[in-house]
Amino acid sequence: MDGLETRMKGDFTNLPTRVDIAKIISAEYYAIEREKVFRRGWLCIGHTTELPQKGSYYVYEMPTFETSLLVVRGQDDKVRVFHNACRHRGNKIVREGSGCKPNFMCSFHGWVFSSEGELRAITDEHQFEDVNKAELGLVAVTSEVWETLIFVNFDTTPRESLKDYLGPMFDQYANYFENHVKVGAQRVVLDCNWHLVVNSFTEGYHTLYIHKDTARDYQGGKTNPQRHRPWMELFERHHRYSAPGNPDHVILPSEALAIKHGRKLLPAFDFDSTDLPPGVNPSRFDKWAFDVVEFFPNLVILTGKNFRAQIFSWPISAGQTLVIFQNWLYKPKNFGERISQGYFRSRGRDVVREDLNTMEAQQQGLSSGAIKEIVLSKQEMALRHHYKVLEETMARP
Repeated sequence: MDGLETRMKGDFTNLPTRVDIAKIISAEYYAIEREKVFRRGWLCIGHTTELPQKGSYYVYEMPTFETSLLVVRGQDDKVRVFHNACRHRGNKIVREGSGCKPNFMCSFHGWVFSSEGELRAITDEHQFEDVNKAELGLVAVTSEVWETLIFVNFDTTPRESLKDYLGPMFDQYANYFENHVKVGAQRVVLDCNWHLVVNSFTEGYHTLYIHKDTARDYQGGKTNPQRHRPWMELFERHHRYSAPGNPDHVILPSEALAIKHGRKLLPAFDFDSTDLPPGVNPSRFDKWAFDVVEFFPNLVILTGKNFRAQIFSWPISAGQTLVIFQNWLYKPKNFGERISQGYFRSRGRDVVREDLNTMEAQQQGLSSGAIKEIVLSKQEMALRHHYKVLEETMARP
């Protein structure tokens, strides 16, 4: 038996089986893509859980638009996003990192801005002619919050709300994201096109081969040896699918010890999803491992019972991408659970490194121009949907 049949929901018509990848990874294509795909889209830049109290802030570097963002929870408890640039001479107000403060003072000339973005003080103000502090607050970036995720839109006037952009998923993840805490993050700049990064994390076809040593039997099992996806759902822009857990997974002694003091994580999974919102394991597959969700264009989230992983792919150029991988786990109650999480984190880190290892090699093979097209199977349906959405987005005036 080759494996189970994938249950499908959504519009599966007109999905390409061949993609003109030579065109897509070109500098000319990327120049248009940055404006039509990224500037017009809603882009996730973090979580409200990273802003625990009034005055909390963090700096988010956005290489795609060569800008730095200041994300702040104001004294009114509202989350706002600003360009991290002083209105006097453009100096970066906060150089890096995160913290908590009611006001921000530019280190260049001492101008002071509130956590709501208002210009509070101009040093030696009487020396300025024709200056109105009310008109010189920090430059805001359009932002909205969904669940705990913070999204921004760089279009002058967004063409649709975040709710419309997310579509049916908007109401399906209540009380999911806030149950996790960020326990680790990796940042790496790869010499490859950003599509190759997104694609690598949105298909399970590779797992039987790339991860044969680090997570040898974590998916599939005897009844599904090719690890076919049990569920796939396509939306107007985004998609999600469920990965099959392996009921025949052999638990190693070290893994058993970690499970004894904590909860099952990769490569063993808690199949029970009865207490999860409808967007997580939407088909309620009984041997479920986790879901893979692509928020078009550049965010992939793996949503599991006791964990989630987030992969951001920020294009720097047509051939270079900043990849940010974040690991979020259940909130530990004791030291034993922390040690247990550490074991599974190390397993997951190795799996991710194997994924990252393929991307520059792909770019090198494609950049030669010898391969004009890539060919995609039914188990790469998510990639086919990604490129269909890309083509439709690029065709819009």
